[in-house]
Amino acid sequence: MTCRCLALLLGLAWLMGLVLTAFPASAQPRSVVEGHVTAPDGRPLAYANVQIVGTLAGAATDTTGFFRFTAPQTGPHRLRSTSIGFAPTTRRVRLAPGDTVRVRLTLSAAPVALREATVTASAYTVRGTDATMGPLEAVTTPGAMGDLFRALQSFPGVAQAGDGAGLYVRGGDLSETKTLVDQATLRHPYRYESPAGGSFGTIRPFLAEGTTFSTGGFSAQYGDALSGVLAIDTKDRPDARRLRGNAGLAAVSVGVDAPLLEDRLGLRLSGNRSFTGVLFRLNGQNGDFETVPQGLDGTLSLTYDYASGQLKALSFARRNRMGVQTAEGAFRGLFRNRSTNQLHSLQWTAQRTGLWTGRTSVAYSRYGSREQFGALDLEPEEAAYQLRSDWDRALGPRSTLSGGVVAMREQSAFRGTFPAEPGQWDQAAARVTVDDRLAATRIGGYLEGDASLGERLRVIGGLRADHHTRAAQTTVDPRLAVEYQLSERTRARLAWGRFHQAPALETYAQHVGPNRLGAQQAQHAVATVRYQRGPLQLRLAGYLKPYRDLVVPTGEATYANAGSGIARGVDAFAKYGGFLETRLSGWAAYSFVQSRRTQVRQRGADVTLERGPAPFDFTHQFTAVGKMRVVDMLFAAGTVRHTTGRPITPVVGAVPQGDGTYAPIEGPVGSERLPAYRRLDLQLSYYIPLGPGQHLTVYAAVNNALDRANVIDITYAPDYRSRTEQTTSFRRSVYAGLTMTL
Repeated sequence: MTCRCLALLLGLAWLMGLVLTAFPASAQPRSVVEGHVTAPDGRPLAYANVQIVGTLAGAATDTTGFFRFTAPQTGPHRLRSTSIGFAPTTRRVRLAPGDTVRVRLTLSAAPVALREATVTASAYTVRGTDATMGPLEAVTTPGAMGDLFRALQSFPGVAQAGDGAGLYVRGGDLSETKTLVDQATLRHPYRYESPAGGSFGTIRPFLAEGTTFSTGGFSAQYGDALSGVLAIDTKDRPDARRLRGNAGLAAVSVGVDAPLLEDRLGLRLSGNRSFTGVLFRLNGQNGDFETVPQGLDGTLSLTYDYASGQLKALSFARRNRMGVQTAEGAFRGLFRNRSTNQLHSLQWTAQRTGLWTGRTSVAYSRYGSREQFGALDLEPEEAAYQLRSDWDRALGPRSTLSGGVVAMREQSAFRGTFPAEPGQWDQAAARVTVDDRLAATRIGGYLEGDASLGERLRVIGGLRADHHTRAAQTTVDPRLAVEYQLSERTRARLAWGRFHQAPALETYAQHVGPNRLGAQQAQHAVATVRYQRGPLQLRLAGYLKPYRDLVVPTGEATYANAGSGIARGVDAFAKYGGFLETRLSGWAAYSFVQSRRTQVRQRGADVTLERGPAPFDFTHQFTAVGKMRVVDMLFAAGTVRHTTGRPITPVVGAVPQGDGTYAPIEGPVGSERLPAYRRLDLQLSYYIPLGPGQHLTVYAAVNNALDRANVIDITYAPDYRSRTEQTTSFRRSVYAGLTMTL
């Protein structure tokens, strides 16, 4: 109880500090410092930092470049101002009790190479933005461990399932969110894959130039996804030669940016070696590992710019392996996994000023793995070829017509064995042997219009069609959104759409029944209100998402579109400032969701279908992230998380089998819950500007600072007469590293 109270108090203290900083009280100061911060051309600089060196006294400028703060200090001091893209400047001031000191500070340009990634929650198209997260935001977010996917879990509508990096969006399954890189589908976006997605995401923050994350009601531009879309654009041609490096307790990476032809050709090359054994040994957490998670990955990007367009070639390759003692149901054994993943794409961007812009890409991806766990010994291999083209044309000053096509050829091979009955992992359990090769083609297209009607009303309407050969089905999905500007700072949006997603080829490989498996369907109805005033952003969204034709197991190696469900909830989000922009920054997110689905219930050898709380029905999730500049460029940060425990289906009995094993008799699906997941992560980081486009960030973190033994699963004895709570392997641990750009 003490740990719970401490975590709650820390979260409340941070929120109070956020409010007090956003709306300061009128104290009686000894002196007042006020003035303006401008660029060399005289334009005001918004959200620049102004601080008395060596103290906590300071403020951020408003949209007119004006700042004002009270200071208890007296005598001579140095006043320092900083802003992204400008060199810091310092001025000496003398403070006397009761005086008001007025200064004008001019910052000279010194660009720092920090690209932003845009996170769009509840947006209907990629054109709108609700919040931004740059690479440094991900690196400096406590608990994210420098990972983009983990940082995204702190936003509303995304549940954190245990310690994994999986994106569970608004009551949807992990597989319902698709990841795209430069228009190409990245089929396995996680490293060290697990039921919770994986420990980390594949794409590193500093490789991304723009990231659009849609959690509902997204554009007709995207298909084959029931819940969400994460679309990542990698960085374009570098404008200067730079060396990037990152070294931590779990990985070392290096990258090179090199302009090859002035204003034309540029190269980006990066490599990463992960070795989590050092981290686990330091924190005493490697006892269960036969092979600690480790891997190697590299990225090569070559970009050529010409007068009206761009060509970008991207190659990415990754190799991972791990072996860990784990438990599922009544079976405990060694889980081994090794995998390789690669993506190669060529993208052409063309633009005719004021008329149209288009992006066309061809891509090839390949994934192979071997998973071993009891009765499971499976070697899937997947390959995909993709052609995609998206075009936008301006029809006038306030309207746009967009459209596009996508064609994908998927090929999969499955060799090995898997349990004949769900959840029966024991070596002696009945198995199904597969040695199949499958192929499928998906062809899709869309057309969408975006028009502003008057000064306040905006309407977006689109239609999408997809055909999947394995499902032998053509789906047509209408989508519509209306946005209205209630005031200068407030907007409201209503969006509705229908979405289809074909089953994975792995499901077709395991299915031996005569019935054909068709596409699964969801509808999104989303209402959102957004408010922004200076560095303060507020958003409230409500949604309803009914499902139908979900694919569920119906027996031994048989499936059917016999499932249905519904997810509904509310997301609330508040964000203030930005890292290196305001002295105090951070965000708080709260999500309420109810997710009900058709699921399998085992009763000995029989399998029945029953509707109940889904395994990803995390009813309440609260996350607060706070970052404060302590002194100079030293920042302290903390993340508080609370998530309702996931529903589980308990085993209430067992039936002896002839081979000496037991078949479980399950109670009502989702009728019990694990204890709530709570975690406090703390981090210190020191940002050191080294020159134009050069900087060093040193950071140290304490993850799960309260050493909470969060329960992540329930396992049973072989006869199911007793059960044990499985707690997270990530207890209190320390992590440190540095990121450098030269």
